[in-house]
Amino acid sequence: MEKKKVFIRSYAVSFKFQVLSDYYSSGESIGFISNKYSISKATVFRWNNEFETSSKSLSLSDELLNKLSDMRTKRQEIESEVLESKEALQAEIARLRKALEYSELRNDALQEVLKIGREEYGLDLLKKAGAKQ
Repeated sequence: MEKKKVFIRSYAVSFKFQVLSDYYSSGESIGFISNKYSISKATVFRWNNEFETSSKSLSLSDELLNKLSDMRTKRQEIESEVLESKEALQAEIARLRKALEYSELRNDALQEVLKIGREEYGLDLLKKAGAKQ
């Protein structure tokens, strides 16, 4: 079995800054920028997280930097909401599992009552009491 060779491409820092600067100044989506520069969206996301964006590094205006910080805070809020919703869903799953266990236990108890009625009294409560022929 042969191992696959992984090709890792390295980019110059100036190219990374150029891509990020274009992304923030144009207002285009990451998908558009990644297609424009023929790189993956994941690469643009990684560069965005890797480099601290400041007015010196990207030569951005204060307005764009404020917009960038707003975008990041919104993304963090969304991530925290998703985390909270995951926790709420996990709690709901736990509650439903407990309810299912209770229902199964109740069902087993009712089956036992039917069994006792059949053995002790000769009554089969599961048969329909329809017209007799």
